[in-house]
Amino acid sequence: MQITPQIRNLIMAFGCVLLALYVLVVCLWPGFKADNELCAGLEGDVVAVDDRRHTGFVTPGELTAEIAPMLGDLTSRKLSEIDLDSLKRYLDGLDKIETSEVMRLNNNRLRVRVVPMEPVARVWPPNGRSYYVNREGKRIRATARYHLDVPQITGSYPAEKLLPLLDYLNKNDDDSRLVTMITANDSCNIILVPAIRGHVINLGDVSDVAGKFVRLKRFYAEVMPAKGWEHYDTISLKWDRQIVATRRHGKLPDLSVKVIDELENEGDDLATVQAPGAVPSDEKQKTPI
Repeated sequence: MQITPQIRNLIMAFGCVLLALYVLVVCLWPGFKADNELCAGLEGDVVAVDDRRHTGFVTPGELTAEIAPMLGDLTSRKLSEIDLDSLKRYLDGLDKIETSEVMRLNNNRLRVRVVPMEPVARVWPPNGRSYYVNREGKRIRATARYHLDVPQITGSYPAEKLLPLLDYLNKNDDDSRLVTMITANDSCNIILVPAIRGHVINLGDVSDVAGKFVRLKRFYAEVMPAKGWEHYDTISLKWDRQIVATRRHGKLPDLSVKVIDELENEGDDLATVQAPGAVPSDEKQKTPI
């Protein structure tokens, strides 16, 4: 029997269709089979937290417990029944999570990884509940489950306007550990409560934060050991290249560093330490508290 060109073309077309069906079945069958298999649980049995700075603000156990109601008993559920998109949307919607990754692995486990937000301060507004802020100013709801030892902010001045200070502290761990509380009711008198008891620090505004901490640490190194850590009640960094310290009692004794009682003759209780290159001011200033 002679095969005509038309029949040959039909056979080839039918063969192509069969080949396409075979390829489709081969490609889809593993996924179809996997969808009907039971989930083997979470990878590592917990949500993985990429805590790059080791803050401990969000822990694997706490976040695993939080999403447990959404997942139920994973090992009794088919993979096809688990809505991974909804789980990712939920995680991305949490204010304490920066990014999340949700995927199914070849071993039928689920990989859930998150990068948490990094709070730099906790804010206690005059009215309302406290909250955390990160270095971009995003608010993170404060709960008993999620806690971090960061500087506390009080006062009526908006915490978001303190971001230059908070960003500096976030980048400088030594200086951050020094500050336990920030109190501000206006932009010109930002008060820092240090971990060292006995005095407070008037930062002034948020300009030149790095330079102000350099002056403060020089004062701590050169003056405080000689005077005693409770000799002053306020250390002010408000004025350019100067430190103005308010004494608790009596007059300042002579110091080995350059200390000037600017208002001693007038009975005011101030001492000024000039920074290198500073120009003494003729104006007598007292730090408002």
